[in-house]
This record gives sequence, C-alpha cells and structure tokens, in this order.
Amino acid sequence: MSKSIPTKFFDMLPLPIVVLEIVEETQNQPLVYLNASFSQVIGWNLEEIPDLENWWKTAYPDPQYQKVVKRLWNISMESQGTYNDNFVIVTVNIMTKHDGIKRFKVYTELKSALLDGYNVVAFEEISEPVL
Repeated sequence: MSKSIPTKFFDMLPLPIVVLEIVEETQNQPLVYLNASFSQVIGWNLEEIPDLENWWKTAYPDPQYQKVVKRLWNISMESQGTYNDNFVIVTVNIMTKHDGIKRFKVYTELKSALLDGYNVVAFEEISEPVL
C-alpha cells in the first residue's frame, strides 16, 4: 500500500467502510482496509476477505445469488456513464459473520476523492433481507 489510508477518519464514520487498492493487472482487487464499523456490523476481517474474489464467496455464498448480484453490479456500472455519477449504488443481501444475512445499500466510489489509486465502498444497512 503506497498511500496512507486516513484510518482515523474512516473509523469515526458510522457506516461500514472497505478500501480496495486498484491494481491494473487484475480484476481481483485487494481489500486493504476495513473500518471499525465494518468489523462490528459485517464482521469479516482482512484475513477472511483479502480480495474481491474472497469477498464475493463470503458475502454472497449462494452461487445463484452471487450471479444475480454480479449482473446487478454490471448493469449499474453500464448505466453509471449515463448519469455521470461518481458512485455505483446497489441494494443487496450480504452474509454477515455473526448475524446472518442483512440487507445493505452499497455505495462504491468509482474515482476516489480521498485516495488516488483506491476505491472506497460504504455499506448502509437498510432493512430486513429480501429472501
């Protein structure tokens, strides 16, 4: 990690936050930081979800639902250019470590305002999961 992550800033935020490093050679981006709220609400640690591949398997353990979320993500990415937004927002069920499935609105920053070379992802818990 070449840049300093503002951990004190992220840890004071009430929303779970993940920071991913953008590595050009791969689509399996490494997760480099999880804030305190992420640890409390979602529960996984960096050893369990060191990269996007492990995140997909852990957060969406049902292969069929994982495909749905990936399709939703791709559609959101494609429509992002239409609205010229800096975020992709999807609403999904996520498997947490201690509390089972919870529903979140997930905000993925496409071009970081804080950290060049990184993406910041925020998770807003919104309701009971839709099963």
